[in-house]
Amino acid sequence: MPIMTKHAYLIIADNKFEQLGFLLTLLDDSRNDIYLLIDKKTSLTQQDKQKLHTCVEKTTLLILHDIKITWGTYSQIAAEMELFEIASEHDKYGYYHLISGQDLPLRNQNYIHNLFDQHSDMIFLTIPCQEIYQKVKIPERVLYEHYFIRFYGRSSLNKYAKKFFRILERINFEIQKITGVTKRRKASLPPIKYASNWVSLNDAAVRYLVSRKDFIYWTFRHAFLCDELFVPTVLLNNEKFKDTVYHPQPVHDRPDELQGNLRYINWWDGSPYTWSSDDWDKVEYGRDLGHLFSRKFNLETILQTKTSFFNIHIYTSSM
Repeated sequence: MPIMTKHAYLIIADNKFEQLGFLLTLLDDSRNDIYLLIDKKTSLTQQDKQKLHTCVEKTTLLILHDIKITWGTYSQIAAEMELFEIASEHDKYGYYHLISGQDLPLRNQNYIHNLFDQHSDMIFLTIPCQEIYQKVKIPERVLYEHYFIRFYGRSSLNKYAKKFFRILERINFEIQKITGVTKRRKASLPPIKYASNWVSLNDAAVRYLVSRKDFIYWTFRHAFLCDELFVPTVLLNNEKFKDTVYHPQPVHDRPDELQGNLRYINWWDGSPYTWSSDDWDKVEYGRDLGHLFSRKFNLETILQTKTSFFNIHIYTSSM
């Protein structure tokens, strides 16, 4: 019989504190510790912290609010690495689950702990197929040093300002090609792997990631959307971990596929799609495929059903 171990939930969130509180209640279990990193761009008062702490009774909750996260930049890796590092320094967990504040579990904690304890030597990643790898231009994300993404990505600047910074970035790329920067980077880079940034990793994998902190920084500090690259690049280029992926079959973003990180994320209807009250049958279908979590949820639009439906039909029924 497998030995029951504690798990660490590593949550990255911005706002929607009521939904975040609901997530915390579903994770509240003496076998879990929760590390919650809230984007520093989000206002977080002492009262907000107190309310979040009241959502848990059995688990330890640590709230961090020290990193300003900008989409597409290294700050996304910095946030994830801080959670991995702090959690692994605090304890030796059986598993570390990196999820967003818009995730919800589709199974109860007994089910989740039993599954991971039975596969304690595995890592849980979603590996996209080669067609997706090529479509999203993975090599270019690292080959070029991106200096202006924070201005033309998901920023508050108007379209003209964004266009200006996109032009600057293209000029930047041309300069790098002319001066040989891209050639030198290509020669020094390991094979770049690609997977969803939301992962469940065992203790050995997390500690190896933390030990490669400097390599991760120097390799990805100017990359684009690099949080989808650093974990698989570090782990899957290592002989110890490359054959330990729980479900290594590449996905094609179809609703009938098992996503290897066991998070049912709907990419076929959106980027990703936000589930609504009309989608419960689809979410249950994803659960029955074998997924343990799902996103994105916006409980502001389904507050009347979140307790009566989610707890009864999705969560407590999945013993």
